[in-house]
Amino acid sequence: MWKYFGVFANVATVLLGGGLGLLLLRRSGSPAQQGKGKYPPREKLPQTMMVCLGFCTVFAAASGIIGVQSGVQALICVSSMAAGLLLGWWLRLDDRLNRLGDAVLARLGGGSGAANPAEGFVTACLLFCIGSMTVLGSFESAANPAGRLALECHTTLLIKSMLDFVSSTCLAVTYGASVLASAAFVLLFQGALVALAASIRPFLEGIGAMAPMSCVGSLILLAIAMNLLGVKKIKTADYLPALFLPILLCWALTALGVAM
Repeated sequence: MWKYFGVFANVATVLLGGGLGLLLLRRSGSPAQQGKGKYPPREKLPQTMMVCLGFCTVFAAASGIIGVQSGVQALICVSSMAAGLLLGWWLRLDDRLNRLGDAVLARLGGGSGAANPAEGFVTACLLFCIGSMTVLGSFESAANPAGRLALECHTTLLIKSMLDFVSSTCLAVTYGASVLASAAFVLLFQGALVALAASIRPFLEGIGAMAPMSCVGSLILLAIAMNLLGVKKIKTADYLPALFLPILLCWALTALGVAM
């Protein structure tokens, strides 16, 4: 069970940060003091925090993108993104996840003053679960030896947990209670990834798939950052299949004798 320590820590920080964000949401929506005095009214707190989160997400994405070290790996990343988008568009993944977010919102009873809670649920799930830190952190956690806690195996996920605490606070301020529901997705997705990593890590390292998977995840994270910054509206969930296509491509190329 110790190999899931980083996952449990991540879930706890999402819940704590989301709870703090809901408290801030109650205090940030008042129009009091706007339009008074010689200075223009301040930008509302949710918009300010989301821009900050967008810049932080760009920084987090950069670390995985620069991990690609060869032209073959770069081609794998580009091919995975293009093919993954086509598959996600055909499956309408973003629309389906948004409908799931609507269902979750109905269960939670909505969030007063929240902007598009379904989008908040999807954004939170992707932001907390997609990216280089999730992939690499899960594989590091899977290396935790049985019978004892080795904190050095959870360093990446613990750092990610601190970032997600801030992120969940920002998202809850804007989107409301639907962000808290993403903690369940974090538990299921990252827990499954750690379990999967424990069994297939030797295989992925053997075919050289770790770096391309991390890069593709970071590119999806960059698309999320563009949404948060308001640069362009992107259906980021449609890119999810791209995260797993490098495994297939690396395996095929390795079988053909192509060096990664």
